[in-house]
Amino acid sequence: MAYRWAHTDAALTAQLELADEGYPTTLEPGHAGVRYSNPTTGGDALVTMRTEFHRLRAGVRTAPRRIVGSAVWQVFDGEATVTLGEDRFTVKKGDLFAVPSWCEHSIEASTQADLFRFSDEPVYDALGLTRLAQQTVEGREAR
Repeated sequence: MAYRWAHTDAALTAQLELADEGYPTTLEPGHAGVRYSNPTTGGDALVTMRTEFHRLRAGVRTAPRRIVGSAVWQVFDGEATVTLGEDRFTVKKGDLFAVPSWCEHSIEASTQADLFRFSDEPVYDALGLTRLAQQTVEGREAR
């Protein structure tokens, strides 16, 4: 399996362009994402690891969320501020940050930010223990 940057970049760009035209193609306004999958099964590319690429437009902040399963993010390009619980960190190209399981987190892009994320979520999916809580616009937790 090969996952080429040119295809990922094109998919993220297309999602944001279609969203500008009114189509519901992004994860959130200004936040595009691609999950890498195994073309023979349609499942995750790796059995025990989820691999994704995210693009945030400059000025976009993701909704705060908590997810069962730990994740590591790599900043492929751009700059952002990451909020993990009560702590805030500025990250830029080449930086890595880890999000522990069930830690509330959000990302706010200072510039357009491209981020690679890998997590152990498929393990929790297989065990039936997947759980996600995301804050709504009104500040209430949605599950």
